[in-house]
Amino acid sequence: MLTNQLFEQHVTVHQKRAEQSDINRLLAAAVVSRQFCGLLLSDPAQAVAAGYAGEHFSLSADEYELVLSARGSTLQEFAQQLCKTMPGAKTTRPVLSESYQLRL
Repeated sequence: MLTNQLFEQHVTVHQKRAEQSDINRLLAAAVVSRQFCGLLLSDPAQAVAAGYAGEHFSLSADEYELVLSARGSTLQEFAQQLCKTMPGAKTTRPVLSESYQLRL
């Protein structure tokens, strides 16, 4: 005899901070598109306003100001500036060993 068993499971979803997720999306767009990267480096406000591939970036006012204040001639420098100024940023560099430091 076949029987149907019903299982009920409750799942709690913990949302990451939307701003941080959108900052990651912003940087990811710059990684995959040279054109978007160039716009982000030269005019961050326009890059955020334009979005990428039909997607828009939802940044809080604080995150938006961080993006506007970040400067760099390369995406790596731009991202480093963001990391240094983001709330909760570590002030010390992690050390893997005495002779090798992880570059951020």
